[in-house]
Amino acid sequence: MKRNQAQVIAVSLTSTLAAISIGYLGVQIFGRNTMYIISTAMLGLGTGGTIGQILVEKRQRVVICKSKDAG
Repeated sequence: MKRNQAQVIAVSLTSTLAAISIGYLGVQIFGRNTMYIISTAMLGLGTGGTIGQILVEKRQRVVICKSKDAG
């Protein structure tokens, strides 16, 4: 396994555990219904960001330049 891939896995696991911990503490503090609203909003923001990124990548065009020697 490459070092970069191992770092991505470690960061993903750490962020997942942090999200679960924050969610649990949030339920204890704010209540279940409020945390459902917050998690739905975060899901919507993540989905919107992903769709926006895909649309931007589709709009970018690849420009191929030929050198003068290629004829």
